[in-house]
Amino acid sequence: MAYQIFETADGQRVALYAQGNSIFACLLPFQRGMMPGEIRTDYLAHLDAAVFRDTVCFVYENLEHNVVIDTLGASPARILLPGSSGGYGFENLQLAVRQNGLYLFCQVRKTGGKTGLYVCMPYQENVWGTVFEGEEGSWRVEVLAGKEGTRLLCLDRRSGALRLYDWEQEASFSRRRFLEEAEHEKCLEALKAAWQEEKALLEAGKEELQAEAMAKLGEFQQEKEERMIQCRREYEGRVERLRAEYEGKLARCRESYERQLEQAKRQYNELAQTAVKLQQIGRKWRDKYFGRTEEKES
Repeated sequence: MAYQIFETADGQRVALYAQGNSIFACLLPFQRGMMPGEIRTDYLAHLDAAVFRDTVCFVYENLEHNVVIDTLGASPARILLPGSSGGYGFENLQLAVRQNGLYLFCQVRKTGGKTGLYVCMPYQENVWGTVFEGEEGSWRVEVLAGKEGTRLLCLDRRSGALRLYDWEQEASFSRRRFLEEAEHEKCLEALKAAWQEEKALLEAGKEELQAEAMAKLGEFQQEKEERMIQCRREYEGRVERLRAEYEGKLARCRESYERQLEQAKRQYNELAQTAVKLQQIGRKWRDKYFGRTEEKES
């Protein structure tokens, strides 16, 4: 307990806290100039307190590893549980008030072993009891009072596990299960059966999905091949059309070229014939001209 405030029957409020190896107490409201009172100087760990018979009682482990109980009144402190070198120690000291009795719950942890949760009455020498033994964890207790009696709720602060006990007598407890063992086993078997059924359905569904996937894959492959064949046919048809168009254009170009070539040849022949005629006419005129010239000279 780091810091806790208590209120007694007369309305007085008291704050109790530990700092270093000291335990301090002060009255509230805290006024200017007031100083907390140092009531113990041998504190080591596990401070806890409760109001019992209008007195603030507190318990702690001192520097010698003894469990000490004291009050803010005139009662002297005394050792409840002596420290030991036998390989065990005390943990989670907790005071609780039930009816007209003050109870101390504590864990005893053995070296290399599991812990147990025990209870005693600090002001009654012969009242000792065991809540449980052989459990791992760091356990805190809560007293639950109701119409059906008093119960003790134990909480493991590490794992969150809960244990519930009927507080039957001063230091006698009987565990109350949240589910009866038979009902628990029945639920467990039902869960196992449901899991097996679900697993079988999952396996069947897995096989069905695999078969459906393979069928879809076959359909896709066939569709792919058919599409490739269709694409190939379309490609070949397009190539044939382009080849036919090209050959048609080439044939038309060849025919046009041949016609132009034929026409050029015909024009060339005509020009050649004209040239021959012109040469003949030229020779004729030349012969006439040179013949006259020779006659004049002679």
